[in-house]
Amino acid sequence: MVFGQRNSYRPLGITTVKSRQDESWNITLKVLYLLLQTIDLGLTVLAVQLGYPELNPLMRTALTSTSSLLIMKVFIPLLICWLVPGKLLIPAIALLAVIVGWNIKELLFLVL
Repeated sequence: MVFGQRNSYRPLGITTVKSRQDESWNITLKVLYLLLQTIDLGLTVLAVQLGYPELNPLMRTALTSTSSLLIMKVFIPLLICWLVPGKLLIPAIALLAVIVGWNIKELLFLVL
């Protein structure tokens, strides 16, 4: 070792465990994002079938055909999950959780 240089290696066991935990967290966030997308889709379809209008113009258009609905609510979220690290999905997960909660509340108030 040359004088003044720091030893920068770490034991492989610690690095491997941290990497597995990070990957597990990454997968969990991505699954949660996809789950919330699916719940939102289900609630939207349920509300439309009950006769309530879709207020989002993009979703209103997508609801007219199955292929556009699959693209908007399945393929695009899958592409996002594939390209974006899980930690960057946290704001989207929070927003989707609020939207799903709002949709559940509205459906419960309208049905009851």
